[in-house]
Amino acid sequence: MEGNEQNPQGKNHALLFDQDSFQLDDLNQEDRTVLQDFRSDEQWSQLKRGNRIMNLIRKIWEGPVEPADEKPNFTSHSLQYLDGLPAKMQAGRFSQKSTRLTVLLVYCSLWFGLIFCLLYTSLIKAPFFYPNDGSDRIPIVSLRCNSYWNWEGKNNACGKDASACEPLSDEEYLIRCPALCDRGGWTYSAISVGDQRIKYRGYEIGGGPVPLDLDSEYLSYPYRADSFACSSAFHAGVISPIFGGCARLSMEGSQSSFPGSLGRYAHLSVTFDSFFPGSFSFKKLRDGVSSGCIDLRMIIITLNILLGLPVFYFCNSLVGYWITTIVGYWTISLALDPPRLIDPHDAATIYELISVAVQRLLPLCFILYVEWKCAVKRCLEDGSPVAKVLLWYPTFWLGVMNKITFDRLPVDRLTTRDLKEQAGAITAVSFIAATVLTCAIIQAYSLWKSGRFRKYFKIYISIIFGVVLLGCIPGLNLRIHHYILGMILLPGCATRGRSAYLFQGVLIGLILSGVARWDFASIVETDFALLRGEAGSFLEPPQFVFDAQNPHHISWKLNSNATASIDAENINGYSLLINDFEVYVGADTSVDLDMLIQEDELLSSILQESLNQSNGTIKLYLRLARASIEHPDTVRGDYTNAGILEWPEGVWHEPLPGAS
Repeated sequence: MEGNEQNPQGKNHALLFDQDSFQLDDLNQEDRTVLQDFRSDEQWSQLKRGNRIMNLIRKIWEGPVEPADEKPNFTSHSLQYLDGLPAKMQAGRFSQKSTRLTVLLVYCSLWFGLIFCLLYTSLIKAPFFYPNDGSDRIPIVSLRCNSYWNWEGKNNACGKDASACEPLSDEEYLIRCPALCDRGGWTYSAISVGDQRIKYRGYEIGGGPVPLDLDSEYLSYPYRADSFACSSAFHAGVISPIFGGCARLSMEGSQSSFPGSLGRYAHLSVTFDSFFPGSFSFKKLRDGVSSGCIDLRMIIITLNILLGLPVFYFCNSLVGYWITTIVGYWTISLALDPPRLIDPHDAATIYELISVAVQRLLPLCFILYVEWKCAVKRCLEDGSPVAKVLLWYPTFWLGVMNKITFDRLPVDRLTTRDLKEQAGAITAVSFIAATVLTCAIIQAYSLWKSGRFRKYFKIYISIIFGVVLLGCIPGLNLRIHHYILGMILLPGCATRGRSAYLFQGVLIGLILSGVARWDFASIVETDFALLRGEAGSFLEPPQFVFDAQNPHHISWKLNSNATASIDAENINGYSLLINDFEVYVGADTSVDLDMLIQEDELLSSILQESLNQSNGTIKLYLRLARASIEHPDTVRGDYTNAGILEWPEGVWHEPLPGAS
């Protein structure tokens, strides 16, 4: 009582911290007056707002009073019937475990036999062409969509005067191309074509389909010899984007120019306005029969989706989960996106593919088991069979088919450089980020309803902290690959609602897609690995010095601040490219082009032919690098960007800064 007399407001202040509101009738007149005065004060409003915020935080942190995490329920009678059908069948006709196991084994055996027959035809059986004239069968060479043909690679990979890539003319070959070359023929590592930098597009230079003429055996105009062969075949309309096909490739020798053209599927090729020592065209297949040309991957994928649906619907959740994920993995490894190029004429390549796939499968199974225990089991075990086939299963295959779904978005890697170089990448990343954030909020609410928000909040704070630490390691770059993204996000989908079915499926599919194609790539990578063979990691190139008084004499000098990232002691000379093929290797710091052309028979002949076909002026694209005289193809620095010399007038255009 003495305390109250000394501080009559003390009692009321204590109550204010214990309660959010009061009934004034419960207080005496003195307390009621004090409380009314206090409530009218600004301090009361602030305290009330503070209590609301604290109560909200406390409610979020502690979760609902009665947690709930129920499996999806359907109001439709037909869906309710389908939801209970697997349980009824297991309790009725298939009540015996041995019966269910026998049916499953027979079904999976027939399924495996059908897919094996298709895989044998598409992957293992060697393709041949059988001429009608009775001559010996001709083997057909299998390529990737982004494989060179008769060309070793970019810059000086073919050696001086492209001697390592002969023959450049008067030869014909039969090639087999896979499906999906509309996007599979893109280059994700920059390649210089004259003064252009080709990246994030199909690498086919010139060419294009010719008007249909029954009297002509040609199906395309000439492509530059370093174009991707199968990508060019797709551009010319010789092969199908869905089923691939075989093509007859004819080496046509040098060409004076390679004008770009619109392909059969509205795809524009690269233009190159000067000469090149080699080219190829596509011709009609000669009279005869070809075997093994059709790529059956889309049929295999479709059958696996359809035949896997009954297993996932009727079987126990754990059995269905393992069968579905293993089938998805082998579908990627053997059909959709094999990590190795298979040459059916060389059985060793088939064994190598299987070996690589098994090598990656074993640790992947451990990850799938962990994901089952920490997330998938809660969703699928004793879950809704209808929700499994309507929500989980379709999104699972959406993730498995990442090569033809998410990979077609204009996003390569989440690095500043790549986002700037790829058109539409910023917009696509913004959309993806907004989608992921929305899904995360939805799933966070589901976790909160289940009363486990606090637990998973701590888990993800730890994950974020670890990722930030990895990103801070000097000399390394953070890379969140497909499988890493799936592994990180999947534990947060450990609920039983519809959102969990949707999110779990696609995340498991992304894990399979990433590991099957790219293995367990590191979450941190070096700058060199991120370059993917592009310029920037080798010796800095020299600098051209042009003398207007003697325009046919090209000189160069070293930059004073040049640094090396390879063994500079082996660099004892220079490599000069004209029009993207090597014409000079030596220790001199200048070249007399008139003398070089006179001494180089190939360069002289194609240059003179180009001058005869032009208006008297042609462009020479010159690029220069420091290199080993003995091994310039393997020991060299970066090349300069292309300087342009108008020949024979001698008008010089300086190259852009940087390397190529």
